Amino acid sequence: MEIVGAGQWRESEERYQHLVHMLPDGLIVLSEGHIVFANFAFLSMIGVNKQEEIIAQPIHKFVHSDYLEQFSTNIRYLIREANPSNFIYFKLIRLDQETVEVELRAVAVKFDGKPAVQLIIHDISNQKRMEASLNEKDYLYKSLMESVVAGVFVVQNYNIVYTNPYLAEMFGYKEEELLSLSPIDLMAEEEIIKIRNEVMNGRVIGRDQFPLKFKGVKKNGCIIYLEGNSSIIMFNGLPSLLGTVQDVTFKQEKEKTLRDSAKLYQKMIKFVPEPIMLSDQGIILYVNKLAMQVFGIAEDIQIIGRSVFEFIHPNDHDSLMETMESIMSSDEPTPFQERVIIRSDGQYLDVELSCIRINNYLGKDVMLTVIRDLTDRKQSEELLIRSEKLSAIGQLAAGVAHEIRNPLTALKGFTQLLSAKYPEQPHYFTIMANEIDRISLIVNEFMTLAKPHFSKFHNEPLEPILQSVISILETQAILLNVELKVCYDHTRPSVYCNVDQLKQVFLNIIKNALEAMPQGGEVVLTVTTMEDGYVHIRIKDGGPGIPEELIKRIGEPFVTTKEKGTGLGIMISTRIIEAHKGTLQLSSVINEGTVVEIKLPIQEQQQEESLG
Repeated sequence: MEIVGAGQWRESEERYQHLVHMLPDGLIVLSEGHIVFANFAFLSMIGVNKQEEIIAQPIHKFVHSDYLEQFSTNIRYLIREANPSNFIYFKLIRLDQETVEVELRAVAVKFDGKPAVQLIIHDISNQKRMEASLNEKDYLYKSLMESVVAGVFVVQNYNIVYTNPYLAEMFGYKEEELLSLSPIDLMAEEEIIKIRNEVMNGRVIGRDQFPLKFKGVKKNGCIIYLEGNSSIIMFNGLPSLLGTVQDVTFKQEKEKTLRDSAKLYQKMIKFVPEPIMLSDQGIILYVNKLAMQVFGIAEDIQIIGRSVFEFIHPNDHDSLMETMESIMSSDEPTPFQERVIIRSDGQYLDVELSCIRINNYLGKDVMLTVIRDLTDRKQSEELLIRSEKLSAIGQLAAGVAHEIRNPLTALKGFTQLLSAKYPEQPHYFTIMANEIDRISLIVNEFMTLAKPHFSKFHNEPLEPILQSVISILETQAILLNVELKVCYDHTRPSVYCNVDQLKQVFLNIIKNALEAMPQGGEVVLTVTTMEDGYVHIRIKDGGPGIPEELIKRIGEPFVTTKEKGTGLGIMISTRIIEAHKGTLQLSSVINEGTVVEIKLPIQEQQQEESLG
């Protein structure tokens, strides 16, 4: 290249100055080792404001002493090379004595008709600092990877391209051995497919990080369990999987031991003939089948994970909380305590609970609760109390009924005599006669309880018995504006019974239902044969209902909702039904009515029995 002559230079100086001063790299022209031209980039590079400050200055003034000796030789070498892209590295000295690392290219030119050298100088200080920083980071990252207490790997195209010493030791290999293997050598093929599918599916939805959980195979063939995380990175220009894993074999074995222990507990509990529940701080962990029946659920998933307090009556919450706190600090079981359970259908169930602490169930201490349904016991106790009441009433009736009847006969006779003698005052004698008749009725009902009636039982169809009672009460129903509805199923069952006594029961119950609706309404009688071998007779009225505190006492003497009732009708009816091996139960809802449910066994062949 030849620089233009002086005349031409002056003609194109403005354009030339603009071009060279716009260059990002420094540009200088040397003539006999002195600077005869420099652009703005070079001025800035060595800390000079004006070109005049360095023109005619020797270039060696700005070359670092370490590079002075070979500087001229290197320049001559660059000039001789045919390829102008070759460069040499050296350091410049700024006016403030700071060092600048540069790359230099040189080409021979002419300046004012004389041989000269044009130098293009590229500042690489920032690049060098960046490279140094990157080298430091590479060293830091490598040090971290080499010393981290976790296995680190990079997999690319099913090849392990990086592993740290910890991972190699984890699998029992040397690093170079591990790098020669494929992931398929370290884990089962199905594990690789699972991880690949998870990564591919994750990438579809934009995920870059993926949890790892798989079984590995050590060099000696042993199985190890690994858990960790992985992410997609670019390595050598290709997408790769970077992962870190920990050996959790001990954890897996411990968890398996705990699971086996829990399964053993559950297997033992499953066959215990008591309802059993396990809970942790009030959260239900396990229930056996008998406990599911108590709570009224079909599947344990309906209750596991829920709070035990959801199934305990609020009145018992405080005492249950105290029990839970005390049981976890003791190895002794609590005595059985009565509680009320709320079943899944909302019904209340009387139970008793006993709790004890169980150690190391899935690694924690939990509470085992034994549940006993008190329904049968409560019913038995009620039957026993009722039986004792009947017995007491019978003894009372036997002792005083005859003694009461004799004075009543005299009182009735004298009342009639006096009413005939004093006809001007009939009102008082009528009241006296009615009250004496009332006393006689009570005495007769007492005698019904006290006096044994020996009656024979036979198989009889139930429908005619009920129909005869309904025929008797139809007139009263019409007078009270009450509609009697009767619904039979298709079975038309027979029962082993005494017809007269059953008629007395149905007469009492249906008559009570009619009298409960003086303003009119509807009484529905339903007869259904059930699979349990019993016929269910259900009598429902639409009356005002019976208060809860009173319905529990129905059947006791003189407990009645009628103004002139004695309460003995339900007691006698209950006794008759029980003698027929059946049950009689009342339920009521205020302002909706009362339901009487009678259960009788179907065609139960028995020997002749008596009602006592």
